[in-house]
Amino acid sequence: MRLAMIAVVAGTIATAALASPPYANELLLPSGAAAARPAEDAGIPKVMRGQILGLACAEVAHAASDAVRVVLSLASNERPTGYSGVLAIDQMVSGGMVHVRVPDLPDLVEHTVHIMVYVSDKRGMHSCDAGQVRIV
Repeated sequence: MRLAMIAVVAGTIATAALASPPYANELLLPSGAAAARPAEDAGIPKVMRGQILGLACAEVAHAASDAVRVVLSLASNERPTGYSGVLAIDQMVSGGMVHVRVPDLPDLVEHTVHIMVYVSDKRGMHSCDAGQVRIV
């Protein structure tokens, strides 16, 4: 009986793991997701420091992880923080997307940032506008 219960629990856990996304707390942003919206628009996605963002960019599809850089820059109407942009270094490229962790910087809280993805490969430098998010 105990062995049967363990098998059922293990099967349930395995099924849940296979059905869940690779990053359970990930916010997926298509290319140019919120770039055209003004910063005061309530429709801009909100993210927390440390949350994972999934950024879809055509240039990333065939790029190596070390060829991709993600830069978060303050939106033009934001109050200054002492720096104009941040290079996100905790990232992984998979499935034609770059998955990046929002930097844990207290100065970015309650700021809207514009996200750009840069890919440097043998064809040259390419960029992708990933839109804007509001860090809460």
